[in-house]
Formats: sequence, C-alpha cells, structure tokens
Amino acid sequence: MKLNVEEKKILYAFGCGNLENTVRRLKWITALTVDVKVKRRVLCLARKLDSENVGEWYPCFYRHLRLEMEGYFEAKKHIRIVEKSTDWEDLYGKAV
Repeated sequence: MKLNVEEKKILYAFGCGNLENTVRRLKWITALTVDVKVKRRVLCLARKLDSENVGEWYPCFYRHLRLEMEGYFEAKKHIRIVEKSTDWEDLYGKAV
C-alpha cells in the first residue's frame, strides 16, 4: 500500500495498532469534518485500510509508519532550527 505524506500524517495522528479501531475512528472523523477536501482524504484513507488482506500486515506497517513519521518530524524540527539560527545575510551578502 502506498500512502502520500498527507495520508501518513492523518494515520500518524488518528491511527492505532488495531486496524478495526483505526478504520472506525477515521470514518467518525469523516462524519465530523466540515472541510470537503479533508473529508475526502480521510474517507479515501479509511477505504484503503478497509480493503482485504490489510489486517494481516497492518500492525507491522503501523509500527514502521510511526518510526518513519517520528523521523520525518524530527528532521523538520532540525531544519527549522538551522534556518532560524543561520544569518543568511552574513553568508550571501545583503539582499538588494
């Protein structure tokens, strides 16, 4: 199963190790969401996870996703720290 970054973020925020609970939670979020684009993304993710044979490999997939997304957020944090701590005008000269 291939997921884009937005779907991974949704699953990271609302998923758990139990597939049935995750799908049920995503369907409830779909029902409660007002924004049409977000509603469509969450519902598409719930349908992907609700397909056959997902239950067999989902727990391992979810653990791997958690590790991957934690690394992703940690890298974003380091990038923000570097951007804030670097004085770009000293490196490249004043902007015109």
